[in-house]
Amino acid sequence: MTEEFKIAIEELYKTFEKYPFKSTIEGCPCCVSDNDKSTLHSKQLRELEDDDVSRYAFKAMTTWGDVNDFKHYLPRIFELAATRKLIVDTFVILGKLDYGNWNEWESDEQNSIQKFLKAWWKYDINNATYFDSEILIELNKRIQDLPTMLNDWNVRVESQGFKNYVDFVESYYPELKGKNKSFKEFSQDEIETLINWIESNSGQLEEGFFKYDSEDEEFSKTISDTLYMFERV
Repeated sequence: MTEEFKIAIEELYKTFEKYPFKSTIEGCPCCVSDNDKSTLHSKQLRELEDDDVSRYAFKAMTTWGDVNDFKHYLPRIFELAATRKLIVDTFVILGKLDYGNWNEWESDEQNSIQKFLKAWWKYDINNATYFDSEILIELNKRIQDLPTMLNDWNVRVESQGFKNYVDFVESYYPELKGKNKSFKEFSQDEIETLINWIESNSGQLEEGFFKYDSEDEEFSKTISDTLYMFERV
């Protein structure tokens, strides 16, 4: 984990520590069992794992607790989500921000969340073992600065970010140039920004092919297939 990411996580905990733990959080009796409640309360905040908090993360504010309850658990939920240790979909987790009207929260809370989301993106795209389009889509909605997000994406051929670039181009470049079903929530300007960024870095594909030709035969073939596709779209 990078130092920048660690600092952003710690800032979340510090910012939201003013929202105390409650021994009882009211929930819809049809949706939230006593066992659900006891599981959520079974550990200290920073010790909660996916099995402890995922059900609450899915139901927070809609059928379980209020905004202040969610703010108490937000740092741990976001930390687990950003390190890909939470089974709840990213769009659900970040959708809770919108449901809770986070743009009306105190300025330090909004700033802390924005800082975290940017650090999340930078950490994930440069370190995750595979590209997740949902993370790009959902973080872009809240960060609303796609050029900077792409600038934070390291595509040097020796980096994990390059492998994610190859994955992204192979999976989505033809679609972005065509009907674009996956990124339909992006504006046309954002689509053009993505396409231009992909194309401006396309020289990395050939360089990467020669680098990995003798190091990783399977990945080299993936790059070759991506180059073939790229040149014909």
